[in-house]
Amino acid sequence: MPFRKLFVAVIVLLGAMLACAQAPAPAQLMPVTIQGMVNGPAGRPLSGVLVAILPPDFSEGDEVFADTVTDVDGKFALFAIPLAPGSYVVHASGVGFGSDEKSFAVKAEPVNLSLEFNLKPEAKPRGPINAFTVVRVFYATDREAVADKQSVGYIGIHSAKKTLSYGSCDVSIPENHSLAEIERPSIWRFEFHPDPEKHMILQKVVPESKDVFFNQVSAAVSSSPSKDAFVFIHGYNMSFERAAIRTAQLTYDLGFKGAPILYSWPSKGSLLGYLADEDAVDETTADFKHFLEDVANNTGASVVHVVAHSMGNRAALPALSQLAGDTHFPNFAKFSTIVFAAPDVDRDVFVNAIAQIRKPQTKITLYVSQHDQALNASHFLFHKELRAGEGGSHTIVLPGMDTIDVSQISADALGHSYYGNNSNVVRDLLEFFRGKIAPRPGLTPVRLGALAYWELTKPVHAAN
Repeated sequence: MPFRKLFVAVIVLLGAMLACAQAPAPAQLMPVTIQGMVNGPAGRPLSGVLVAILPPDFSEGDEVFADTVTDVDGKFALFAIPLAPGSYVVHASGVGFGSDEKSFAVKAEPVNLSLEFNLKPEAKPRGPINAFTVVRVFYATDREAVADKQSVGYIGIHSAKKTLSYGSCDVSIPENHSLAEIERPSIWRFEFHPDPEKHMILQKVVPESKDVFFNQVSAAVSSSPSKDAFVFIHGYNMSFERAAIRTAQLTYDLGFKGAPILYSWPSKGSLLGYLADEDAVDETTADFKHFLEDVANNTGASVVHVVAHSMGNRAALPALSQLAGDTHFPNFAKFSTIVFAAPDVDRDVFVNAIAQIRKPQTKITLYVSQHDQALNASHFLFHKELRAGEGGSHTIVLPGMDTIDVSQISADALGHSYYGNNSNVVRDLLEFFRGKIAPRPGLTPVRLGALAYWELTKPVHAAN
C-alpha cells in the first residue's frame, strides 16, 4: 500500500511538472504552495469547504487566483500557484459555517505555507424561509459515523462495527433550481455562504434504527403512485454530503414520487484517494448485496430502480449478479430498471456480469462516453483493461441492454458525471424510469453487426 500511495503522488507531481513545462510562468512570478486543514466545532474536520487565494480587499469582479475544496478529512492543498510579489489572503468558507481568513505575502522567493482554519457554525435566520423545497433522502452507509452536539456525519473510512448505519437526510432545493445542476456557493459569483434560496444544502441528517428506517421507506413507497423506490450508489471521490445532495437532485429532477435511497460506501472524497476507494468499494460489495435484498423484501416496493455510477458499479455488478443467481431470493424481478452510468469496471467483468443479471423482465441501460477523462485516467494509470464506460470503437453492445453513447453532447469538465449534470441525459433517464426502452426521444441508432447502440445527439423533451 505505501508503494501504491507513492505511485499516486509521483503521478500527480509529474502532471504538475508537465503543466508547468507546457505553460511556464513569467520569471517575476513566484510559486506558492499552501496546504492545510479546516476544522469545525470540537475540532471536527470539515469537508467541502471552499478555500481560495484572493487579493486582500476582494470584491465582486476581482480575480480569484486559485481555489479548491477540502476533502473528507478536512484537508486541502494548492500546489505551485504562480503569484506576483504582493499581499494576499487565504479565505475559507463552508456550507453552514462562517468564514476565516489568513494573510500572507509573496516576495522574491517561493512560498510554502501550512495553515489551519477553524470555522464556527453560521447563525440560522429566524422565521420561515419558503423559497425552497426540501427533499427527503433515505440512506444506508457502511461509513464510520462522527457526531457532536449539533450534527451527525459520515467519513471516508469503514465503520468500526462493520455494520450498516441507516437514516434520512433533508436536502433543500432552491425554487430557481435548473435541471441537471447542483447549485452551490461559488466564489466566482461572490458567494461565500450558502443560501437555501439559491443553493442546494444538506440541511440535516437523522440516524435511525434499521427497523425504523425500513418502516419509513415502506411508508414512502406505499404513499407513492407507482409503489416504487430507487437506490443510488455513487462512485469514486464522493463524500457523504455530496452523495446525499446528488441523490436529492436526481429525485427532484426526475420528479420521483417513491422512496429515494442513497447507499454511500466510504469513498475518501479526494482526487488522490483512487486506490483507497478501490479497496473500499470491494469491501462494501457484500453489504450492498444484503441491502438490496432487504429493500426488495422489506419495503413493499413493486419496482426497485438501481442507479450505479463509476466505481460504484464494482459493488453493484457483483451484488446484482449474485442476487440474480440466488434461487432462494424470490424478488429479483423487482429490479426491473437498472442503470450503469460510466462504469469504472473492466470491460470483460462487465460483460460477464450482465450475462447473469439480464432477465426477460429486466430493463438495463448502459451510459458510455469516449470523452470521459476520468475513465481514460483510470485505464491508463491504474488498469490495463478497457473500462466498461469508455465509448467510441470500444462501446459495449449486448442483446437485452440499451447502450447510450453520450459522447456528442456537452458534459462536465471531466466528462464523467453526465448522468446527473447534463439535462439531456437526465431527461433520457426519466424516460427509462418510466419503463421506456430504446428507441427513446433524442436517440439515433448506430448499427454494429446484428445489434445496435444509440447515440444521444438531440435535445430530449420528456413527456409530462
